[in-house]
Amino acid sequence: MFFNSYNFKLLEAGTNLTWTKQELHMQNIANVETPGYKAKQLDFINVLSEERRNVTSSNIIETAVVEDQTASTRSDGNNVNMEKESIELYKAYAQYSMLLGKVRSEFDKYGYVLNSNMK
Repeated sequence: MFFNSYNFKLLEAGTNLTWTKQELHMQNIANVETPGYKAKQLDFINVLSEERRNVTSSNIIETAVVEDQTASTRSDGNNVNMEKESIELYKAYAQYSMLLGKVRSEFDKYGYVLNSNMK
């Protein structure tokens, strides 16, 4: 069935990753005025290379949250760049919406097949 297929698991993992990415960027934006706060981000390169080695894993993709250790230009030690975070948040939102649309279209296909067999 579709829920056990590799494609569905990839779509599910993609939506989970983009949701997590949105949460991280919202957390970074919320802490823009917190002294000493370091922006967090997902480490996609390690996640994707790890996935290529173990495609049959039951947990398709695992997230790795890392702190951005770049030097702060602010005197309070905070390194959140509001403009960058806003752009990244929107990109993650657009990716999430696209993936949900793909999931919805897959369900529509199954609905069409089920309804056409009932006639």
